[in-house]
Amino acid sequence: MKHILFILTIISGFFFTACSDSFLDKSNPNEMTTTNYWKTAADLQNGIDAAYRPLRFNGSYGRWLHILYVQRSDEGYSTSPNAYFQSYSNFLVKSYNDYNAEAIFYTWLDTYKGIFWANQVIDNSKNISMDEDLKKRIQGEAYFLRGLHFFNVAEVFGRGPLTLTSFAGGDNPVNAEQPQILEQARKDFDQAILLLPVSYPDLKDIGRVTQGAARGMRIKVLMQERNWADAEAECRMLFALKNASGQPLYSLVPNYKDNFTQVNENNSESIFEVQFAPGLQNGQEVGCNRAKFMGISADGLSWADAFPRMSLFKEFQLENTLSNQPDPRLKATLAYYDAANSTELFYGKTWNQLNLDHNMVYWKKYTNYDTQTIEDYDSGINFRLIRLADIYLLYAEALNELGRTSEAYAYIDKVRRRVGMPDLENSTVFTNIGNDHDKMKAQIMHERSCEMAGESTRWFDLERWGMFDNATNVSWLKNRDADFNNFVIGINNRFPIPYREISLVPITQNPGY
Repeated sequence: MKHILFILTIISGFFFTACSDSFLDKSNPNEMTTTNYWKTAADLQNGIDAAYRPLRFNGSYGRWLHILYVQRSDEGYSTSPNAYFQSYSNFLVKSYNDYNAEAIFYTWLDTYKGIFWANQVIDNSKNISMDEDLKKRIQGEAYFLRGLHFFNVAEVFGRGPLTLTSFAGGDNPVNAEQPQILEQARKDFDQAILLLPVSYPDLKDIGRVTQGAARGMRIKVLMQERNWADAEAECRMLFALKNASGQPLYSLVPNYKDNFTQVNENNSESIFEVQFAPGLQNGQEVGCNRAKFMGISADGLSWADAFPRMSLFKEFQLENTLSNQPDPRLKATLAYYDAANSTELFYGKTWNQLNLDHNMVYWKKYTNYDTQTIEDYDSGINFRLIRLADIYLLYAEALNELGRTSEAYAYIDKVRRRVGMPDLENSTVFTNIGNDHDKMKAQIMHERSCEMAGESTRWFDLERWGMFDNATNVSWLKNRDADFNNFVIGINNRFPIPYREISLVPITQNPGY
């Protein structure tokens, strides 16, 4: 998909002909409209290529979703001089009525743009004569993209309109709560599974969504719905997918770090990733802003906007590898002063040369610390939205919730072995778990913290585990992240809906705002 760097931006609109003046009734022959577009197979192909673009918008995986899912969770915090930015982490959102509240405004706006663009493909594909197999594949891609955007609406805002058509004059969209939105996302992934191929033979199509990607997102929805039985079954369906040689389609890569750099992108562990590229591509910026906001803040390398919590740093230190070395995921995830390796380079300089505080910890995952001398706004590192290790741990969680705790060990061990950790049943640190559901749940919470840190999954985990639901669980979060001292149950688990949307949709504002 990096070869398809967004052939076009779909232009559509509604045209009114209330005036009889013949001059005003004339269309600009150089402008593409809904009356002269959506006619050919090429139009549809260009349309679906363009529909991937909102995934890279600032309100999506280009910037703000990482902040909302990582920094808002117990993994991170902010000391940004921008009060709006701090408020995304410390639950003290005061204003959501202007463009300065970018994470709120643009996440809503860009997510619904993505839904609208996907709807255009779905709506207009039905009337285009073309190869039916290709049409179905394109429709499957559109259903996946729409489902993904609905999933993010559900997890960030918790309510929103279910816009299921791009046509003017259609039914007014239903204003839905989180359960309905998640259900719609699941229905979209169901459709995508039926329509998408397992893989693409042509290298130019690498990065397009596949049946495995749709199954992966369906698993994530089912887990958020706590539908453990269906999630467990869907995991088995994903594991059963084969490549052309009859081997399992997905497998863990040997080097954990390969999941977060430009090296070995779209690898065997990656089920779906958002495609980014550095610099200008065909005159367009198609890079990711994440590294600029979530890297080391020294010498202009990155902004002081997002940091990992020390509690996360300590989580990695609970257990060493079989060779009594630190968990290698620590070095791949976080940047910190290591006295035993004081010559380690970050953007070409040592920790001391950068005059960094020895007690500070920074995000390293998804940054260019070892290939560049500074971060900019167009990192080329693809964001791995779904990867196999994540699914293994979700499968273990589903098994545990189904009372099949003994079966969960094998899938946790797959993840631990990759980084040289002892099998869980042989651990000298985490002992006496046995078949105890609660102990295994606590262990899975630890495993996901180390394996998935900084990957924009933690917010889903905390919600699914009920950590926002009662004072006892919120107190646990407070011990890990001081920002949760401001957390109000029933309010701060959701962001406010941008003020202007309340009257435009119309829709009811979230409680407490």
